[in-house]
Amino acid sequence: MNVANRIQNLRKIKGISQEQLAEAIGVSRQAVSKWESEQSTPDLEKIVLMSDFFDVTTDYLLKGIEPTNEIEHMTVGDVIDNKILTDTNGKRMKKILRYALYVFIGVLAVDLLTFIIYVITHGLPMYEVM
Repeated sequence: MNVANRIQNLRKIKGISQEQLAEAIGVSRQAVSKWESEQSTPDLEKIVLMSDFFDVTTDYLLKGIEPTNEIEHMTVGDVIDNKILTDTNGKRMKKILRYALYVFIGVLAVDLLTFIIYVITHGLPMYEVM
């Protein structure tokens, strides 16, 4: 896959027209059309703008190099510092929130199980009213 194909593929994945991409990065629709048909190549400034717009690296746009999955090796501080929680489509945020919900439900289940075992072994706790 070359630069032209990657631009076209990313645009289609995002579900936008050539005109919408052109407007987002400040060029004409014809310029986008020429890039996608390999009649011309975007300049470096436009490559950088498209990498931000499509949330990919310039290495991916220019060379097709897929980024490594850095999330597996990050701490919570790294996540916050790198603003992974605020990507454009919210997928990372949804994934993080889903895992947080699973942890919360797990802790709740352990607490409930502990209470049930206590009630079975000791009976219901009784409190004196003064």
